[in-house]
Amino acid sequence: MDLVRYAFFDSSLGNIVLISKAEQLIELDVKADGAYIIKKSLTARYPDGVESIEHFHKLCKLLDRYLKGERVDFDVDVDISHLSIFTQKVLEELKRIPYGEVTSYGRIGQRLGYKSAARAVGQAVSRNPVPIIIPCHRVIREDGAIGGFSMGVQIKERLLATEGVKCSPGQNRSVIISKNNINCIQ
Repeated sequence: MDLVRYAFFDSSLGNIVLISKAEQLIELDVKADGAYIIKKSLTARYPDGVESIEHFHKLCKLLDRYLKGERVDFDVDVDISHLSIFTQKVLEELKRIPYGEVTSYGRIGQRLGYKSAARAVGQAVSRNPVPIIIPCHRVIREDGAIGGFSMGVQIKERLLATEGVKCSPGQNRSVIISKNNINCIQ
């Protein structure tokens, strides 16, 4: 059986929880819960798991630098093999979205050869087990609205702001604008 390792650390977003199996990252999440609740949850899910912040030292440093606004190449092995082939293709495509830029769910579908797949792409994006590492926060709706995010829209807005992408309120939703005040859907 493959060893499961986990760790969590405090960040400007909340407690970031990291889980790996067989030396590959399988989950990243942000929790508002305190350390006791997080540890209790992790030990219940992974009774044979090992808590090891040392195992995630490099990734913790990268995440810290990223959250301080630095461009970071997350050269981290992730395991998404348990997801459908379509979802894997979508998540691989997300890795191609440059830092500080956004694209739409529909545009991702088109890049993969599906003309009308915005909803399917949105569902695939919502299954991303390692947000930030696979930058699903860079995907928005075709109309410029921010869309959803597994860790909450406020965190999505903060991640985009970290990358220099501004979110402006518009008709009860956030509209993405670039540094030059133009829509930056590609």
